[in-house]
Amino acid sequence: MPKEKSTNKTTWDAENETFAEFKQRRHAGWSGTGQPNSQTRQAGRCDNSGDYKKDCSCRTCINRRSRSKGRRKQNLARKKLGIKDNRFHGADAHEENWSTGLRVEVKAGKQCNPLSTFFYKCKEQSDKSHKAFGGMGKPFIQVSMPDNSTKGIVSFELDDIENVCIEALKNLGYEFGDE
Repeated sequence: MPKEKSTNKTTWDAENETFAEFKQRRHAGWSGTGQPNSQTRQAGRCDNSGDYKKDCSCRTCINRRSRSKGRRKQNLARKKLGIKDNRFHGADAHEENWSTGLRVEVKAGKQCNPLSTFFYKCKEQSDKSHKAFGGMGKPFIQVSMPDNSTKGIVSFELDDIENVCIEALKNLGYEFGDE
């Protein structure tokens, strides 16, 4: 028996429609900030090419996926750095709004591949030499010293941030209760 279309916008008829269909019908025609979060822009077929949006190669779909990945990686980085959520979740979408004493810029995607390739090549070299004398318990940092500059750039894995910071502070003369 085919499902009947419900005309009442406020009640859910569980026998004739799924809850997702009810929500879609209930909020049909809404726009702006009052509209509940939905996946309609990310699901379905592209208006430009007709392909599924997750596979489409038009600029609009590529940009949508890139923006989504960037926000996902920003949120992951914010959590791993221990930075608290803002009162309004939308404010967390920009690193400038994070409640921290750090200036943070999160990058994701192919532009990061050369950096990560170089970092993991250096880490592999360090791992090989430290395995010989059992120094694998130390956190790894990679320091790049560009030509014509006395300033270095430090890289380390985000999961190691606490260990790296403690060891760096010990090297700078700070004392902790573990010794």
